[in-house]
Amino acid sequence: MQYRLLNYLIMVMIPFWGLTQPGFVHYSIKNGLTQNAVTAIFKDSKGFVWMGTQDGLNRFDGLSFKHFKHNSVDTTTLSDQYITAIAEDGSGNLWVGTRNGLNKYDVISGKFERIHPDPSRKKVIQYAFDQIILMEAGNLAIVVEGQVFIWNHLQKIFKKLTNHSYSPSIFTANQLGIWKYNEGSFSLYNSISGRLIKTIQRDRSLKIVPKSVRIFADNLNAIWVVDESNEAKPVIKKFDTQKLIWISDSIVLNNKISQISFDKNNHAWVASLSGIIHINPDLRIIPWSSSQLPEPLNQLNAVLCSFHDNAGLRWIGFANNGAVLYNSEAIAYDLLQPIQKRETVFAYAQDILGNEWIAAVSGLYKNVAASKSIKRVLNKKVRALAVGRNGMIWAAIENEGLFMIDKSQKIKLVANVQNGLLPDNTIFHLNANLENNQLFIATKSGLVKLAMENTKEVVHYSANNGLPIAGSYILHSFTDSKKRLWISTNGGLTVLDSQGKKVFEYKTDTDQSPHIKRTIVTGCTEDNNGNIWIATLSNGIYKWNNQQFTHYDQTNGLSGNVVSGIVADQYNRIWVATTTGMNVFDQTTNQFFAITEQNGIPASDYFLASFTKNARGKLMAGSSEGLIVINPEMVNPFNKNLNCFVTDASINYATVPIKNEYVLLSDDKSISFEISAPSFINADKIVYQYRCVGLIDSWVSMQSNNRRISFTNLPFKRLKLEFRAAENIAQINTAIIGNIYIIRTPPLWQNIYFLVPFILGVTVLVFLFIRSLTQRKINEQLQKAAIEKTIYKERERISRDLHDHLGAYASAIKSNIVQLEKKGNNTNDTIHQLKGNAEDMVNALRETIWVMQYQQISLTSLSDRFKNLINRIAPNYPDIQIDVKETVEVEKIVSPGESIHLLRIMQEALTNALKHSQCTHILVEILIGHQGKVIIEDNGIGFDLSSDSTGYGLQNMKDRALEAGLVVQIESNKGVGTRICLLF
Repeated sequence: MQYRLLNYLIMVMIPFWGLTQPGFVHYSIKNGLTQNAVTAIFKDSKGFVWMGTQDGLNRFDGLSFKHFKHNSVDTTTLSDQYITAIAEDGSGNLWVGTRNGLNKYDVISGKFERIHPDPSRKKVIQYAFDQIILMEAGNLAIVVEGQVFIWNHLQKIFKKLTNHSYSPSIFTANQLGIWKYNEGSFSLYNSISGRLIKTIQRDRSLKIVPKSVRIFADNLNAIWVVDESNEAKPVIKKFDTQKLIWISDSIVLNNKISQISFDKNNHAWVASLSGIIHINPDLRIIPWSSSQLPEPLNQLNAVLCSFHDNAGLRWIGFANNGAVLYNSEAIAYDLLQPIQKRETVFAYAQDILGNEWIAAVSGLYKNVAASKSIKRVLNKKVRALAVGRNGMIWAAIENEGLFMIDKSQKIKLVANVQNGLLPDNTIFHLNANLENNQLFIATKSGLVKLAMENTKEVVHYSANNGLPIAGSYILHSFTDSKKRLWISTNGGLTVLDSQGKKVFEYKTDTDQSPHIKRTIVTGCTEDNNGNIWIATLSNGIYKWNNQQFTHYDQTNGLSGNVVSGIVADQYNRIWVATTTGMNVFDQTTNQFFAITEQNGIPASDYFLASFTKNARGKLMAGSSEGLIVINPEMVNPFNKNLNCFVTDASINYATVPIKNEYVLLSDDKSISFEISAPSFINADKIVYQYRCVGLIDSWVSMQSNNRRISFTNLPFKRLKLEFRAAENIAQINTAIIGNIYIIRTPPLWQNIYFLVPFILGVTVLVFLFIRSLTQRKINEQLQKAAIEKTIYKERERISRDLHDHLGAYASAIKSNIVQLEKKGNNTNDTIHQLKGNAEDMVNALRETIWVMQYQQISLTSLSDRFKNLINRIAPNYPDIQIDVKETVEVEKIVSPGESIHLLRIMQEALTNALKHSQCTHILVEILIGHQGKVIIEDNGIGFDLSSDSTGYGLQNMKDRALEAGLVVQIESNKGVGTRICLLF
C-alpha cells in the first residue's frame, strides 16, 4: 500500500515539457495563419488582433484565425493579397492598405469596400498604400505616393494637405498634427483641416541632406528620424516637436530597419533584418538575455513589424517565421538552472550569508552570494533542504537518509534506517525550527523530530505510536507564528503545540469528513492575519481560521485541484502551485489569477514540497525546467471583464452579415452563430456560456474550441440569445452579457395579416351556420313538441280505456270469484287461484296506468311504489323476512319507459326470490344519486348461471335492461344465494 501511494505521488507530480519560451507565444501557418511573412499588425477596439501577410489578412481572437483574401470576381473582397498597413477609424471601420489599393472593412456586413481617395487614380494598376496613421478624434492620415489624405470619419470625407508640394516627402503624426519631413526640414499640418501650421528650417548641423529617410513618432511628441543613406548602417536621431529642437544624441545600428513602434514606456522596438532591437528613450540599446529569447527571436530572423496594446502585450511580425506574442509580465519571473539547461529542481534553501542552495537531479549546488557563481557541492540527488544555525545545511539524499553540510562543505551522515534514527530513508520535506534548534523530518513512515545540537536525540511520531498522527506518509510540516507544528499527511492534518502535544486533528480519510473531504494534505502556510492555508492533492485548498474552514477549488477560479505547494507573500496574497500552473489568490478581491507560461513564468508544473520563500520575499518553486524565481513585487495580475461578440452568423448554413436582429422566414430551418471573447493570455481556459431566453432559460457552458451556437426549427416567436465569457468559472456570473434577437416569422396561414381576415370570415360563416342550425333545431323542437302533445293525448286515451274497460273486466272477474266462494267448498282451490291472478292483473294494470300518466317520474316515487308492492306481498310469505334499505343523495328523474322497465325488473327479481329461492331473508337496497343502484339479494339455494335451465325470467330482465339502457349484474352460486344489481 505504501509503495503504491508513493508511486501515485510521483506520477501526479511528473511535469510536462514546456512547448514555448516563457512569456512568448508563437503563431504561424501551423496555427492557422495564412502565411509566415507578417507585414502589419493591429489590435482593434473590440480586442481582435489583425495580422496582414503577403497572402491575405487574418483576424485573431486568441484561439483561431479568420482569413480574408482577394477574389478577382468579387469586388467586396480585398483589392490585393499583399497587406501593407492596418488601422481603425473612430467609427469602428477597419482600413487595410495593400500593394494595390485601399480597402475599408465594414464589420456589420463583413464586406470590403475599395476606397479611392484620389478618384483620378482609380484605374492605376499598382497603387501601394503602405502607411495609415491613426490621429486625434479617430481620423486617419493615409499616405500614398508622397500625398496625404485625411479621412474624417464623422463627415465621411477626404481632405488633402494644403500648400503641399509633391516632392519626395515622408510623413508621420502625433497629437500636434501631421508632420512632413523633406530635405532636412519639418512642416506641421492641422490634422483636421490639412492646413499648414508652421515650417521648421533644416537642421544646420546636417552637412549633407540624407537621401533616404524614414520618420516615426513616439508617445512623448518626439520624432525618430532614421537616416538610411547607408542602408546597412542606419543612423537614428530624435527631433523634439514641442521644443522644435534636435536632440544631439544619435545611435547607429547594424542592419536595415523595417519599422519602429513604441510601447507604453516609450521604449522603441526596432524591427530589423537582424531581429528586434530594444532601445530606451535615451537611445541606449537594451540587450535581450539569451534565456528570454525564444527561437523565432534569434538573430537569424528578420522582423517586419511590431505592435503594442494597452494590456502590455507586444506583437512581433517576422519576414518568414509568423508572429510572436510577448507578455511583458515575464520580467517578474526568472529561471535558475544550475547547469544552464533544463533540469528538475526538488528543493531550495538560503543560508544566513545569503548563499542559495539548489537541490537538482544532477546534484546539490551552491550559488555564492558574494561572487554570484554556482558550484556543485554534492554529486547526488537531494530531495529536501533545510538551513541550520552557523551556516549548517541539512540535506536529504534520495534513498540514503539525512546528511549535514558544515561551513567548510564537509558532508556527514546524520540519520538513516541503518543507524535506527529514521523509520525510512525516503524523506519528503525538512522543516527547521531555529528558535528551538529542532529539525522535523517528513518521511513516508512517520515524522521525526531531531535535536540539531544532539543528533542522537530523536522523537518519532507516527500513526501507530503513543501520540498517533493522522497518517503514515508525512509530506510536509510547518511551524506557525504560535509555535504550533502543522503536519501534512496522507490521512489528514495533525497539529502539535510547542511541547509536542496534540492540539487539533482533522482526518481526511472519508468522504464524510466534516472539514476536509477524502484527500491527501500536501502542505500549509500562514498569512499575515494568522490564517492557515492548507493544500491538498485533489480538493484544492482550504483556509483555516480558528477551526473554521473555507474551501476553494476550481469552481472558485483555481486552475487545478491537485496542489503541490502553497506560500503566502508579503502582500498577503496566497500563491498556489498546481500541476496545471501557478495561481495567486488576492484576499482583498477574493479572486484567483492563473499564471502560466503565457504570463511569462518559465514552467507550469511544480514538485511536491518544493515551494518556499527566501529571505528577500521572493518565491522559489522547484519544477522540471529548473528553479522558478518569482518576484511578487512585480506581479499585479487582474481579471479582465471580457466582452463577447458574435464573429460569424449563418442561416441555413449560408453566411450572413452580423446584425443585432435576425428575421427568419418560415422556410428557414437553421441558424447558427460563432461567439468570441478576444483574449490572448490563457485563451484556451476562457469559459463561454449562452442561453436563449424563452427557449433555453438556463445557461449552457461551451468548450473554448467549439464556440458555435446552433438552432434548428425554432418556434414562431421573438427570442433573445444571450452570451457571455469569463477568464474562469468563478467570474462567469458577473461577466458582461451580449445579446442578439432572433425572430422567426410564421407561414402565411399563421400570419396575423392573414389570420385576422380569415378569422373574421370564419366567424361570420360560423355565425350563419349556427343561426341556421339553431333555427332548424327550433323547428324540430316545435315539431317534436306537437308530436309529444299528440302522444300525450293518446296516452291519456289509452289510460282511460285501460281503466274503463280492462280494469272493469278484471274487477268483475274478481267479484264473480267472490260469489263462487260463498256458494260451495269443493271449488275453493280453483277460486282462490283465480282471485290471486285477478288481483295481480289489477295491480299490474294500476302500475301501468300510473307510469303512463307522467312524462317524467322521480326515482323516489318509483321506490315508494316498489315499497308498497313489498308491503302487500310480504304477508303472503310469513317465513321470509324482507328488509328494505333506501338512501337518497340526489334526486334523479327518469322517463316513463325507463321507469316501467326498472319497476318490472325489480318485481321479477323479488318474485323469483319469494317463489323459487327457498330463502329465509331478502335484502333490498335502493341508492338514489347521480348514479342509481338497486340490489336485491337472497340467501336461498341459488342456481348455476352457466346452465341453460334458468328459464325466461332472467333473460327478460336482461332484455328489459338492454332496452332501457340499464346495467344488470346477476351473481348466483348453489347453496349460497342470488344477488341482482341494477345500475342506471
